[in-house]
Amino acid sequence: MTAPAIRGIYHADVSADPELGRHRSRKHCVCVSVGSGLYLLVNTAHRELYNDFQIKASDYAFLSGVDRFISCHKPKEISTSSLIQRVGTLSNTDTRTVIAKIKASRAIPENDKTVIISELSATL
Repeated sequence: MTAPAIRGIYHADVSADPELGRHRSRKHCVCVSVGSGLYLLVNTAHRELYNDFQIKASDYAFLSGVDRFISCHKPKEISTSSLIQRVGTLSNTDTRTVIAKIKASRAIPENDKTVIISELSATL
């Protein structure tokens, strides 16, 4: 089992997730709250409704040369037992972008925002 860390980027087994498991068995995700088990999903394409932003492949080896997007619309609860391996750490610059997007979000409950912003800010 892989222990989560704030800003850690993980490869997770999502096959048992009713929503994500319909489309794939594994997914990259970024830990934004260890205490609440909340993660942001890494996607292959930009989708406006996900309130996402682009992360550069040049900054993250696990992206294998292809830029991706971090969805900041709604953090997903993922169990620690689903984490397969840690593949990276979110950069300071991208962490600041996540914090700004979480603060501005209308879709994330205030209590989740408070926890996420507190945990992420403590790492900068």
